[in-house]
Parts: sequence; C-alpha cells; structure tokens
Amino acid sequence: MKKNWLLEYHFVRGDYAFCKKIIQDLTPNSDNTHQDEYSTYVQARIYYAEGKIQESSQLFQLCYAKNPNNPGALQEIAKYLIAQGRYKKAVEALTLVKVLIKQPDFMLLHDLALCNLNLKEYALAEEYCREAIKICKSKAIYKLLAACLIRQRKTGEAIEVFRLSFRLFPKSSQLYTTFGKLCVDMDFNEDAMKTLSAAIKLDDNNTVALNEIAVLHQKRDEIEDAINRYIELVCRGMESASIFNNLGLCYFYKNKFVMALTCLLRARDIDSTSSETLFNLGLVFASLHQYCSAFIHWKAAAVYATNKNCVDQELATLISACSPFVNKETDS
Repeated sequence: MKKNWLLEYHFVRGDYAFCKKIIQDLTPNSDNTHQDEYSTYVQARIYYAEGKIQESSQLFQLCYAKNPNNPGALQEIAKYLIAQGRYKKAVEALTLVKVLIKQPDFMLLHDLALCNLNLKEYALAEEYCREAIKICKSKAIYKLLAACLIRQRKTGEAIEVFRLSFRLFPKSSQLYTTFGKLCVDMDFNEDAMKTLSAAIKLDDNNTVALNEIAVLHQKRDEIEDAINRYIELVCRGMESASIFNNLGLCYFYKNKFVMALTCLLRARDIDSTSSETLFNLGLVFASLHQYCSAFIHWKAAAVYATNKNCVDQELATLISACSPFVNKETDS
C-alpha cells in the first residue's frame, strides 16, 4: 500500500519516469493482486497522459477484467469511447460507473451530458448538466448546458445561463465568443458585436471571435471593415477555405474581380469540394465574361451542393444561361 501511495504521489506531480521505475520494481516481485491492478491502472493513466490512447485503453480494459467493480478503470474506458465518437457505448459504461460509485461525480455527469448531447438526447443532457452544476460551477459545464438549451430552442434560458456564467467568469474570452456566435445566429447584431468585441478585448489572439466579427461586418454590408478583419486573420496565419471565400466575395462586391479571383482560387485550393466557393468562382468568371470557366465551376458546384433542391434550380438557370456562350466558344 505504501508503494501505491508513492506511485499516486509521483503521478500527480507528473513524474512519469519515476512512476515507471516503481511499476517496474513492483511487477516481477509482487504477488499482491490489488497492487498489480493498481500499478496497471497508473501505467494506463501514464499512457493516456503521453497520448498513447490505444495502449492506455488496453490496460484499462485489463484493469476492468481483473476487477469489474473498479469504477475508475471503467470511467477511463468511457473516455476512450468518447474520443472515438462511440457515444452510445460510452453512456452504457458511464451509467454502470454511476451505479458503482453511488455518489455524485462532476466529471461523470459532464461526460454523460456530453454523450447525450451528441446522441441528440437534449433533455437528458440538460438534466445531467444541471446535476453537475450543483457539484462544480465550471465554464465547460455552463457552455454545455447552454448548448443543450439552444438545441431545444430554449433561447431565453440559454441567454440567462450565459449571463450567469459571465458573472462567475468575467474574464472568459471563450464564453463571450460562444454567446456572441449565438447572438449572430439569432440576428441580434448589436449584442453580437459588443459581445465579440469584449471577447477580443479579453484575448486579442481570439481568432474565432475575430472571424465572427468579420462575418458580421460582411452580413451588415460593411465590406471595408470585413476585408480588414479577414486580412488580419490571414496575416495571423489563419488560412481556411471559408476565410478566403468570404474575402473573395467581399472583393467581388467591391468590383475588384482580380483580387476576388485570387482569393477564391486559394479557397478552392484548400477545399476543392466547397460548393459555395465553386459557385462564387462561377460568379466572378461570368462577370469577367469567361463563360466557359463559369460553366465548369457552376457544374462542379451542383455536384458538391448539399442542399440539392434549392441550389439546383438557381444553378440550372445559370448553367443554362452560360450554355450558348460555351457552345459558341467550343465551335470557334
């Protein structure tokens, strides 16, 4: 038992090399089943901390096989299942843990809420969140609760949750960002701008909030402001297809077709299956009277479009309008 205490002490301190030495000393000579199980459990936790998820999972399963009444090993197995996206199996494991421990546990309730949220069991996820908050008021659980409420269209309650969390965590840039995105979705543009600006004030490296502000400027036809924000993101090394697509569209609105084309081609290089980018490229090429290129990109946009019914009609009209010009170019 003394060795177990020493093992736990050094594990908590992050001294994994010393832990491994203790485990190595214990393994050949120990005939104590409990101690063997515990050293295996700590070794599994070390593997998990080192990012060796597969090895960690195998050892946790070994611990559980040795002692099915060990809730710690089962809870760790559930974490592995969550990381794999196997939420239904994780819920089964966590529900058994809940029976075994017979007392409230914050991380257990958090993980149950997370799994149920991903399984679209929003009411159950909300229930677990509210149980978890009674134990520990953390930023993560408030964000999770707000997400559950939003999915259930309980917008008013979600806003109240955010307001409460702001009072508890007034310096959390992440919380302000999440709430700002909610305001954008609900078309509360002024509230969104204030909240997202507050997020950036708290953390000037918050590129998510910066991107949301750029999108908001674009949505409000404040094109120059949007361009400046997108350029700032690119300068900070953010090179996503959506950023270049939006920047290209902003230049298109300003009739800067060459700049628009440059940005949209970059977006296409990053994600060649984005129907939005392909559609916008078609618009720019058509504006430059390059109808063959417009035709090709609109045809590709139709292939990759997710909302087929709505997009097909618009694209069919544009493709049809291009066809005479494409035939003329082909004939010549």
